[in-house]
Amino acid sequence: MRSIEELTKGIKARHQDLDAHAQEAETLGKASDQLVQIMRDLKVPLVKVPAEAGGDQLSMNDQLSYFEALSYSNPTAGWTGFNHAGAAGMAGARLNDLGIDTVFGSGAVPFFAAVAAPSGQFISVEGGIELSGTYRYASGATHAEWFLFTGIETSEQPSVRLACVAAHDVTLGDDWDVMALKGTGSVDATLDSVFVPDHLLADPFVPPERGGTMYEVGYQAYVTGENLGFSLGVCQRLIDEMVTYATTKSRGFDGRLADRGAFQYELGKSQLEVDAARSFGLKTLGEAHHHCAQNSGLSESEETKVVAMLAFSTEAAVDAVSRLYRFAGAESLFSDNVLQRCFRDAHGSALHHVASNVAYDKFGKNLLKRD
Repeated sequence: MRSIEELTKGIKARHQDLDAHAQEAETLGKASDQLVQIMRDLKVPLVKVPAEAGGDQLSMNDQLSYFEALSYSNPTAGWTGFNHAGAAGMAGARLNDLGIDTVFGSGAVPFFAAVAAPSGQFISVEGGIELSGTYRYASGATHAEWFLFTGIETSEQPSVRLACVAAHDVTLGDDWDVMALKGTGSVDATLDSVFVPDHLLADPFVPPERGGTMYEVGYQAYVTGENLGFSLGVCQRLIDEMVTYATTKSRGFDGRLADRGAFQYELGKSQLEVDAARSFGLKTLGEAHHHCAQNSGLSESEETKVVAMLAFSTEAAVDAVSRLYRFAGAESLFSDNVLQRCFRDAHGSALHHVASNVAYDKFGKNLLKRD
């Protein structure tokens, strides 16, 4: 297992390499081969995999720190990376030993794409299932080696299965033409009666084989650290790039932006709000992970608070940098300007359903249940 300090040090050491491929991913609409190799060098897919399966098994709060660092350097690596890591983590926790050997054997660093929504249906056959369906938003699909899909059985008493499907059995769409998260290649993935053997299947309602109760929490709580880490990474990058812009460029007769009191006020306020969002996230996730480490898991109300924190902290950070971005000027409109990329990706992260403000409804409802 690698420590969070070792992992983030590795990212910082490759910052220039990661940053150099950020614009290229936007142009391609997917990660380049060179970027994928950097991610493989860093072993990004292993950071959420249980230690028993050869991974780093980062705590929920350390996941935030890791994906903030990665997303700061390259948003495509950050977004696709947390999808790879989250899916690999779930596979590592729930597959049987033969499945682990198949996916993780011989020191493999498996790149998964995953879709949580149960968009496919399957029938049970001898030795496994046959899975069919179209899954939307399969981030990182264009360089994935495996896919993790959820399927529902077509029977009178349907069951649910997580299925690890080899990439050669999946047909990809060409439908990723978007304004944010452009480099993530989150295309549709389609299967037509694909056979998945028993050792590559798992029942999500059965306790995991490895890793403990962190791998039993609900989907939204499971991905909170990684999602918030992404948002904070691109928001912090926007702030830092604004500081560079403000201190090195003059805007006509107005002089340096850095010398304007209005900008200084908004810069300070924005940084404090992002810092507060980060602190709230680390505190909440640290408490949640402590509960999991004690093998007590998370109650419904505790999970609800974790997810509400994600919605609140994402909203706070994105709102903060949105105000700051108004000082960026016309130069930030160009498609190769890092400021506009950070601005778009920050807003894209806030649109992910796990960061939806529906979480406030559920959290408020739980508050009303208090005696």
